Order: sequence, then C-alpha cells, then structure tokens
Amino acid sequence: MYRIAVLAFLCIVYILPVHATDEPRSVAAKIFGRLPMVKSLKLSPDGTRLAILQRMGGRTGMLTMSLRPEEKGKKFLIGFKDGEFNWVRWLTNERLAVSIRFPAKRFGTETIETRLLAMDWTKQNQINLVQKQKHKANGSTTSSMTWATQFQDAVVSFLPDDPDHILLALDTYDTMNHPDVYKVNIHTADRKKIVRSRSTIMNWHADQKGVVRLGTGLSKDRRYKVLYRKSENHRWTYIADYDLIDANAPFEFVEFSTEPEMIFVSRLDEAGRKAFYKYNTETGEFVEKIAGSQKVDIETIDVDEDGNLRSYVYPDENPQIVHLDKKRKAIQGFLDKQFPGEEARIVSASKDQKSFIIYVTSPQNPGDYYYLNLDSRRMDWIGENYPGLDRSRLSDMTPLTYTARDGLEIPAYLSLPKGKEAKNLPTVILPHGGPASRDYWGFNYWVQLLTTRGYAVLQMNYRGSTGYGAQYESLGDHEFGGKMLEDIIDGARWVAAQGIADRDRLCIMGGSYGGYAALQTVVREPDLFQCAVAFAPITDVRKMVSDMKKYVGSKVRRDYVRHDDLSYGDISPYLHVDKINIPVLLAHGTKDRRVRYLQGEKFARKMKNKGKDILFLKFEDGNHHLSREQHRIRFMVEVEKFLKKHLEYPE
Repeated sequence: MYRIAVLAFLCIVYILPVHATDEPRSVAAKIFGRLPMVKSLKLSPDGTRLAILQRMGGRTGMLTMSLRPEEKGKKFLIGFKDGEFNWVRWLTNERLAVSIRFPAKRFGTETIETRLLAMDWTKQNQINLVQKQKHKANGSTTSSMTWATQFQDAVVSFLPDDPDHILLALDTYDTMNHPDVYKVNIHTADRKKIVRSRSTIMNWHADQKGVVRLGTGLSKDRRYKVLYRKSENHRWTYIADYDLIDANAPFEFVEFSTEPEMIFVSRLDEAGRKAFYKYNTETGEFVEKIAGSQKVDIETIDVDEDGNLRSYVYPDENPQIVHLDKKRKAIQGFLDKQFPGEEARIVSASKDQKSFIIYVTSPQNPGDYYYLNLDSRRMDWIGENYPGLDRSRLSDMTPLTYTARDGLEIPAYLSLPKGKEAKNLPTVILPHGGPASRDYWGFNYWVQLLTTRGYAVLQMNYRGSTGYGAQYESLGDHEFGGKMLEDIIDGARWVAAQGIADRDRLCIMGGSYGGYAALQTVVREPDLFQCAVAFAPITDVRKMVSDMKKYVGSKVRRDYVRHDDLSYGDISPYLHVDKINIPVLLAHGTKDRRVRYLQGEKFARKMKNKGKDILFLKFEDGNHHLSREQHRIRFMVEVEKFLKKHLEYPE
C-alpha cells in the first residue's frame, strides 16, 4: 500500500511552470560573473520554513522565509559584513546554526577561522556558541592571554533527542588541534566537557543517538589512528593504526550503522575502486560491500537518522545516484522522467520525509530549485541560480578520452560553441585545480562564458585526478610538475590533431593548480599556446613547500609534490620567466589562504621587470574561491577581452 500510494502521487503531481524573470536574457560577461543566486537551501525539520544562503549585495547572505499559510510573506534577510557564510543548519523549527568563515593570522601564520552562531529564524537572539577562553601566558602563574579556537564549527552531533544542545569539538591552547568534545546549550552557549582530548585524535564522531564513539587523527610520527568504542560504557580501543605515506589505508570511517558493532567504511575493492562496506569492529572483518561500481569510485553514501543506508552517488561520465529507500527511489524515477538529460536530486528534506527541496541542473541549466510536497501533491518552482542568463545559448559537454604519450587513457570533456562545427575552432585548454580533484559533467560558468564567445573548451582529468580508482590517482604521486603537465599538453595536441582546434589559436586557462599548469606548461612548451590565463596560481613551488611546514599534515603533502628527477626550482614558473614569451593574464586575491597572494604578485612583478606581456589583477580582500561578486565579474570581463585580443576571434 505504501509503495502504491507514493507511485500514485507521482503520477498526478502538479508542477508549476518556471517563473520568467523581468530581466532580459543575455550571455553578458557580468551575468556569468554574478554569484549563484542560491548557495544552499535547507528545510526546517517540519518542512514549513526555509533557510537559504543566497546572493546579497555582491556577497553571500542568508534569507529565512516561511511556507506556513498563517506566516505568508514573512521573511528575514541576514548578512555579515566580515566573513563568508559557510553553512547553515536548522537546530529546531525556530532556531538555526550558522557557520561563518574568514581569513586571519595565528602566530604569524595566515589561516582560515570559523565561528558558529545560533539565532532564531527571525534573526533575533543571536549568540556566538563558543566564547573566548583564558590561558596562562608562557607558563606564567599570574598573567593570562585570551584564546579562541580556530575552527569553532566542528559539530560532532546535533543531538536529535535533545533540541536544546549540540556537541562541539573544541581545542584549547594546551590541546591545540586535538579537541575535547563539549555539550553546548544553543540558547546560552553554556558548555560541559563530555569527552577529553587525546594527543592522537583530531576529529570526533558520534552515532545517530549522539554518543561519541569514534575518533581519527594523525600522530607526530605521521601514523593515522582510529579510536573506537562500542558504547559510552565501553573502553576506547584503536581499530586502525598505519603509516599515512608508506602504507595503504585499511579503511576510512564514514558513518555508524544500526548495529552497535558495525560501522560503514570506505576502502579499495578488488578492482582498486573506492567502495563502501559494512565493517565489524569486533572481528576486524569487512562483512558486506554496500556500494560499488566496476568503472569508477563511489563518491558518497547517505545514511538516514537510524543508521540505514539510503542511497549512494558516483560520477561516471554523468552523475549517477542509486536509491535503496523505496520512497526516494520512486521520487527519483519521477524526477528522471520530468527532467530527462538533467541531474535532478534531493538536497534537503523534512524530518517526516514528506517535503523535499529538489535541485535540477545540467551543463545548459545553471540550476533550478523546486519545493516538492507529498501531501499537497505539488512541486513548486522556487528559483534559479543565474537569473537573466540566456540558457538557449549554452553548450553541452561531451565525455571522451584521448591517449597520453605513455599510452595512458585520459578522460576528458569537450564543450563546443552552440551551432558551430567542431572544426578549426579557437580553443581553450582548461585543466582543473587540486590537483587531487576532478572535473564533472555539469554547469561551469567559466566553460559557458568561453563557449558563448565561440571558443571550444577541453577539460581533462589528468593522471592523479580523483574518481577513477586508486591506481589512476596514485599515478599523480610525485608528478606535480611532471607527467600531470604532460597529460595536459598532450590534450592540447590531441584536440588540434583532430582538427577541432585551430593550432594557431590555442590558449590555456586554469585556477589554483590549474593556474600553475597554465604557466608551467608554457615554460615547458613555449610554442604551443598563444596566451595563458591563471587565477590564484602556484608560481614558486619551493616557497609553497616551505610554507607547508606551518600546517598540519605537511609531510604528506611535501611527499606528494616531491619528484626524484626534478627539483622544486625546476618546476617553478617563477624561476623560468625568461621562457614565457606569450601574453599572460594573472589574477590573485590578497586574502587567499590556499595559495598566498605573494605567489601571484611576485611572479607578475618579475614578468614586468623582464619586459614580458602580463596583465595582473589584484583582488583586494579576495579569497581562493572568487567568493566576492565584484571580483568574479571583473575576472570574467577581463578574460573575455584578453582572449578576444590574443586569439583574434571576433564576436
């Protein structure tokens, strides 16, 4: 009866048409440069209110609004002058937790800090849930200093059975990076320590009932440890202990299951793909594979509030989601029929699983949000991510592979200008950042800006990219400035050899590691490209490695970058400016905490001193993610002008 009722509803659901905006539709650079209208959208537990992180005054703000008939039209705008919204979560139907992140300095080292606020949905009764502490200065028995935990939003549990409290992991001056767990009152910020810190544990995890039962961390001798207990009445024991560099991880903890001794973990399966298993903590056995794919890594699993596996996701060429929950499986079948060729997924749900937020997207759809209510049998359109953008001129993405010089098959995506033949086109090579990351099928505002200007775009998931199994990812070890760059260069040569790209109108563009690749491939192949665009690039690998020493886990990252035959200087564009003889556009934010601003600024200054052709964009207070709309718009406008000038392609 339950399954039939759900399917019956899905056959007669009423969908309101997408609202038309009064703004004229276009593909102007400033439209692509706008922040997405919605960053995150969360339903309250009862499904009657919304919390939306959205574009507000060129930055991300928060809108809360009610769906209740008696509160029709009631909404509140909440903004923060300093810092960026990180995430939002409903604590109750009335109260929210909001994470704020901002750049700072700690002991002279550039950092990212977070703060955790609680407030009513009406933006009243705001409180910082973590108060500053006092600690003795340099061993003094009299003088003291104020201490604030760097990351204050590490929620261990939202305590489903205790709406007045949450569990937070917080360190002190004496236990830095090794937090205690506190029970914190969401109204008063009063707190009580319930789990003490340990010198090997950096992250704590609680089960569905809010009992802290597992911790993970890194010891001083770079060993990764997993600490576990069956219940709060059992003793702690280590269930994993291995060298993070020299040994393969036996598993990574993911979530607790319904059975006290069983946990969900990820590990490599027999084919070397990331899969998910049920693991018996008492016997040390992997009892059952619960999610796997023969082609690619499983990306994530979703476990419900009782510890049951609900669904899992894997990318393949297009995003794929497998639902095990009957209701969600039926809803997904309905969505797939309503939005063929697009990715439609549930992004938020009420506690009773009767109200849902649905997100629909594709390369040609920047994102639509819908409110689905099973009781009313309606699905209402809420909004879109890029109002004013002319979707009819956007391009699709075609998955493909090409062969690198050593015979390795490289997965890639090709996007062509709509209505243009794949022949002799000005082309932009667009390697992703990371480098331990990957490109996905879907909307990308950089790509669509380029294709609407007449450029073909090739994105490659070079060796070392994630998602294609451990062996493929491990091929990137020690190849930061080596074979990963060769894969990118080979992609440029391949697209030209196929006749798709005009060999004399090739440009390379990227951000972060992709920006580094844009500069270093030009050093290695001075005659291949006609121009390069780099956002927030690493330019001096020597300095990057030196700076790593200030941060946790630096030994692992340094080992990854190391190359047996190439020095850090050999793979640093900053030391090889003489070899760059093409125009370069470089942009960098002054508050970048991933790649220091000086990396870009010093490179640009050296290029100018050498008489090289470089346009440098300084984004004051900008970060590594182009989070401010004014910076994004300027970058898109300057990229458009730069490419038009140097690839000689008229509109």
